[in-house]
Amino acid sequence: MTVEKKANHQRVLYLIRHGETRSNREGIFRGRLEIPLSNRGKEQARALRQATCLSTTLAVVSSPLQRAQATARLAFPNMPISVDQRLNNLDLGVWSGKRKKDIQHDFPGEWERWVHDPHSIRFAGGESLKDVHQRVQRFLEWFQTSANNPLAAVTHRSVIKCLLGVAMGLDSGYFWKFHLDNGSISQLVWEPGRGFTLSALNRTSHLPHLVTEWY
Repeated sequence: MTVEKKANHQRVLYLIRHGETRSNREGIFRGRLEIPLSNRGKEQARALRQATCLSTTLAVVSSPLQRAQATARLAFPNMPISVDQRLNNLDLGVWSGKRKKDIQHDFPGEWERWVHDPHSIRFAGGESLKDVHQRVQRFLEWFQTSANNPLAAVTHRSVIKCLLGVAMGLDSGYFWKFHLDNGSISQLVWEPGRGFTLSALNRTSHLPHLVTEWY
């Protein structure tokens, strides 16, 4: 008896947070400021080459910001890197470049909303998490039908959180429930009829150093 092999329509998306910058270590909001990787960030990016889960990656896309593209180039030195504006970081507007402790002191009400209800904020001169939701929704729709598979997307903490939230069908209240370290790998698997499944979150075993960042 011949057993027919079912076609595998599964698609895999690796979500990689860029390597560390000095602003990550110094507690400074980045937003869309152009900030280079620190030496440790470069080390983290090169360490991604040792992550066995990424060995079958067929394509790489990156946020347009320098720290994400540099991470992608160091992690995938022999692959072309495509830039996708939908993966750009959350635009923090006037908060960009400011120390978190200063925001907490100067804007206590807004800080409390950021910590406890971040989906309610639209940053002055920037955007809201709802805006990020809309663009990552379009990215995930494109991934399901048109992206090379498996695909690695190198982007930012806020963007990955929104990607996970949209993929899991969450509207709000989830943002601080996901923790993502610099240089970490998370994995979404998509199948027709089933949708997205979160199969790995914040993998860091390939990294030589971690600096945990909250808020």
